[in-house]
Amino acid sequence: MKTSYRKIRNGLSQLATVRLTRGLMLMIAVVLCAFCTVANAQTLIGTSGAGWQSWSVTPISYNQPDLNDSGAPWWDLQWAAAGSYGNNSSGADKNPGFCITATGDCVGLGSSGLAPGAIPFWALTYYDPVGDTGGARDNKVYFHSTGGPLVAVLYQNSTDNPDEVNDFGWFETNATGTVVGAHHKLFSGTGVNKNLIPDPAGKIAVFTPTAYFGYYYSDVSEPACPDGTDPYGPLYPYPTPPCGNAALPFHGCYAYTLFGLNDAKCTEVGGNQGDHDFVVFSKNASATHPTYWIAGEDPSDCFDQDGDCNLTIVSVTKL
Repeated sequence: MKTSYRKIRNGLSQLATVRLTRGLMLMIAVVLCAFCTVANAQTLIGTSGAGWQSWSVTPISYNQPDLNDSGAPWWDLQWAAAGSYGNNSSGADKNPGFCITATGDCVGLGSSGLAPGAIPFWALTYYDPVGDTGGARDNKVYFHSTGGPLVAVLYQNSTDNPDEVNDFGWFETNATGTVVGAHHKLFSGTGVNKNLIPDPAGKIAVFTPTAYFGYYYSDVSEPACPDGTDPYGPLYPYPTPPCGNAALPFHGCYAYTLFGLNDAKCTEVGGNQGDHDFVVFSKNASATHPTYWIAGEDPSDCFDQDGDCNLTIVSVTKL
C-alpha cells in the first residue's frame, strides 16, 4: 500500500498535537501543584523577637541539663502524679518536654515510636540550653492558613483526676490576633458536667481553619460563666445564682494560644489558679508544610495550686 505525503503530514500533525496537548496538561498540572503547595500552607505568627529555641535530652539519666523541672523554660516544671489529686503527695516528670521525648513519667506503650523528640519550641527570649536559662512564654501565638484542610492527631490528653479531662479545639481570629471568634472542638474531654467519655489518644480530626486561627482548650475543672468570669465568686450563693442566671450554661474556662484573651478564670490574676497556657513545638517550622505539636498545659504551679495537672498534646499538619 502506498503512503501519500498528505497522510504522513497529517500523521505528524496529529503527533504534534498530542505532544502539545500533553505538554500543556503537564504545565497545567505543575501550576496547579504549585498552587496547592501554597494554598495548603500554615505558618505560626508570634511576637516580634520570638523564635524557635533549641534544647536537648540525654540518654537515660537522672541529671538532665535541660529537662529537670527547673522552671527554665517556663514549661519545664514538675507536675502531680496520677492518684495524688487532693493531697499532692507526689510529683511526676510529665511536663510537655518529658512527654514529647517519651522520657521521665511519660514513657509508655508505643510512646518512643510516636514521640517527636526534643524538637524546637517557640518562645520570646533566647533559650540557653547550656546554662538552662531563658525561654519566656510568648503570649501572642496564632496561625495563618492559606487554605486547604489540616489533620490533627490527639497524642495525649492526661490529667491527675480522671473526670477532669480537657476539651481541645481551634478558634477563629483576625489578622492581628486580637479577637476570639467561633470555637470549633476537635477532641472531647469529660465535659464541664464530667459525664462524657474522653476521646482516645490516636484519634484523628480533619478541619479547614479560617485564614487566621489559634488553638484553645477548655479546662473542665474550672467552670466559667459565658463571659469567662468566675461563677462562684466571693458572694456566691448570694445575692444571685452563678452568672446571674442559673439557666446560662457554664463552660470549662478557655485558655488560648493568644494568652491575653484567656478567660479570667484561666489566669492567675483573675482566677487564682495560675496561668493556663500553651507550648508550640516544631521540628520543621521553616518547611512549606510544617508539623506543629500543640501542647495545652495547666498552670506552672499545677502540682501545688491547680491540682489536676492537665496536659493535652496534638500534632497538626497538612492533610
